[in-house]
Amino acid sequence: MNHHRLEPRHLLRIAAALAIALLLFHGAAQAQEVESANTPACGSSIAACGCRITTGGTYTVTGDLSGAAGDCIAIKANSVVLNIDKHSITGPGSGTSTGAGIHVLKSSSGAFIEGGGGPSDITASGWKYGLEVQGKNTISDWVNPNGNVVGIFLDGATGANINDFAAEDNSVYGVWIRGGKGNQINCFNSNNNTGTGLYIGCHNDDTRGTRCRGVKPSSGNRIYDFESESNGDAGVVIDVGNQGNVLTDLTIKNNTGGVDSIDKNPSCGTDRWMNNGSDNFGVTSQSCIP
Repeated sequence: MNHHRLEPRHLLRIAAALAIALLLFHGAAQAQEVESANTPACGSSIAACGCRITTGGTYTVTGDLSGAAGDCIAIKANSVVLNIDKHSITGPGSGTSTGAGIHVLKSSSGAFIEGGGGPSDITASGWKYGLEVQGKNTISDWVNPNGNVVGIFLDGATGANINDFAAEDNSVYGVWIRGGKGNQINCFNSNNNTGTGLYIGCHNDDTRGTRCRGVKPSSGNRIYDFESESNGDAGVVIDVGNQGNVLTDLTIKNNTGGVDSIDKNPSCGTDRWMNNGSDNFGVTSQSCIP
């Protein structure tokens, strides 16, 4: 495997990507469960953006949805099954949106979200976050977030299982795990994002290796059966202080930031980058990545 010392042009490219992330997320990244008193409860059939699910049960999206700046569908209750049924959920544009296409709030546990499509079917686009998960034990299948600021955002989420999706053409991260613990992400690709394909952690300034104040480390996450190629920065980054994450069955290559796979913990700490014999970690930041 190739290990690479960053050249000045690569450092500048990475710093620029991180500066963009800071500009977009400083302050606003402290996502909170703030709801408008005027937001109506969703019915069992959802035909328009701007509702919240407040009772457990099964809900079905009945047509393509489009929305304004806030969340399109917010899930507040436990044991919710949401069937998107291959429909698109389109926001006002990633530079305008302040919300998510689908937002699983902190109060929710056991949500099941089925996109129903395949890798070429775009589910959520034009949002700040295509899918934002703050709750516990969320399962998502074939929810494809393309063309957002961040495709998948696990913000303090625990026990999530996010699988079978494509997160592409997002302007900062394809997938971002921030303060998330014990999550499983598998069977997906995160390609052609302007920034990083998969970022685990949170940083205070425009350099990696600094921890955000008040944000818990992201630990015990399992990432496998994953492809991250042709992103503008790195394919995968685990920032300092985020430990006990396991990554295997990966193809990480041809990212244009100069290094494909980065772990900022000395000797990778307790993170495990496992080579099952067919992995490709591309150009790596240190020798603990195979």
